[in-house]
Amino acid sequence: MRIAATGRKHTDEVKDLMSKNRQGLNNSFYNKTHTPETIEKLRNIAQNRTHLPVKGLDVEITDIETKITTTYSSVREAASYLNSDIKTLLRREKSQLIKGTNKPYKNKYIITIIRGNN
Repeated sequence: MRIAATGRKHTDEVKDLMSKNRQGLNNSFYNKTHTPETIEKLRNIAQNRTHLPVKGLDVEITDIETKITTTYSSVREAASYLNSDIKTLLRREKSQLIKGTNKPYKNKYIITIIRGNN
């Protein structure tokens, strides 16, 4: 693809024309079906596919009142527990690193985001 064409958006009219141009007899797979062997091969590939999720940052939340520390495997999970937003926790961490303090969140929780070898 030419560099000049990157980032260009097709109009809805052009998209409709391209779609109609590939329908019916103009479609390369028109009037064809997958063989049973191909279907089985595709099924095996789909079943053996492994999804390796990106590991999140561990987050420790300590309840000041009960002194119970809970570790969550991601910022998203911790934010869900606190009924908060991910960005709020990350912004608080950044602010605390700059100031060198660890002020309790909602006057109840000490939050520590563990960065390092995950």
